[in-house]
Amino acid sequence: MKILFCSPIVPSKELGMSKVLIELIEELQELGWLCKLLSPTDICPDILSYTGIKYQQIYSQSLKNYLHEYASEYDVIDYDHVYLPYSRDEFINSTLFVARSVLLVHHYETLTIPIPNNLKGKIANLIKRASRKAQVQNWIRDATLTIREADLVNVSNDDDKTELIRRGIPADKISVIPYGISQSRRLLFDNISSLSPVKPTVAFIGTFDPRKGSNDFPKIVQYISEVIPNVKFRLMGGRYKTEKEVLGHFHQRLRNKIEVISNFDSEELPKLLATCSVGIFPSYLEGFGFGVLEMLAASIPVIAYDVPGPPMMLPPEYLVPRGDIKGMSDKVINLLHNQEKLQVARLWAKQQSQKFSWQHIAQITSETYLRCLESKRTVNKTTRE
Repeated sequence: MKILFCSPIVPSKELGMSKVLIELIEELQELGWLCKLLSPTDICPDILSYTGIKYQQIYSQSLKNYLHEYASEYDVIDYDHVYLPYSRDEFINSTLFVARSVLLVHHYETLTIPIPNNLKGKIANLIKRASRKAQVQNWIRDATLTIREADLVNVSNDDDKTELIRRGIPADKISVIPYGISQSRRLLFDNISSLSPVKPTVAFIGTFDPRKGSNDFPKIVQYISEVIPNVKFRLMGGRYKTEKEVLGHFHQRLRNKIEVISNFDSEELPKLLATCSVGIFPSYLEGFGFGVLEMLAASIPVIAYDVPGPPMMLPPEYLVPRGDIKGMSDKVINLLHNQEKLQVARLWAKQQSQKFSWQHIAQITSETYLRCLESKRTVNKTTRE
């Protein structure tokens, strides 16, 4: 069986959607699937010269043209939920078309993402507000059409399914399949001791931007530091920010508590997490939240905002309402103050992470796609007869 994965960004294991596709493909190939990952530059060589709405339009048109010519060579086409806003009748009917959401754009209409709280950020927001609003409206318009025309919709959390059902998408057309950690990376995480580190260190994995909670970090650090003076913070993955830019968000007296690691290979992450005690994830919107899973795999219990994504991995006692800075800080303090409770939480974190393996998720994906493909072809055969 052959499956084509269409990435709207140039594939890289360091970037969201393509990371998902690359790691999933590796496991599906072990199951016997013949997989191809299509980069946007494969179908439009100059695509990277475009941005925003123009990129969306050019990529969508290029993908449509490519699938008109080559879709018949595959059993399944797996593509982003924004970029194929065309009638299903335009494409070969025997191939299964799957719209995949790594970050459901419809949430941008109902969940407010904070704007940067510095002067430069506020000015930029004023200047770009209209274009950003237009971009979101275009995303949602095209995503709605893409999803309605797809044979199957693949989302990574239950909140996405609820939102799509609310918008009229049939429940039986939506498959919730989370993400995982590969066996090879799992071995690296398994080398980390579940015993609590001697020095209290709070971890975060993710880009340092308002969607990920950058506005909330200064107060979180302040609240925790006031109660636990010797606490340290390790912020990892602020790839689009320099250390100076990240530290600039914090009061001068707090900066010596913060270590910023903005560039690292994925294989280095387990070692960076080995000396961390508790994790925080104040993101306002996620598709899944890889950072949460990676911290859990390193025996790090995580406190997160109760938004789409993290609840797939975390129980209610590890969640706080979005923007509840004090609530998040208090839960971290409670764990750091109670070594017995922290030890139990660290053992639980490791066990919880075991539920999310790419090997298992690839098996679910394979079974789901094959079942839908068989059903589709049976209907087509009956219709012809």
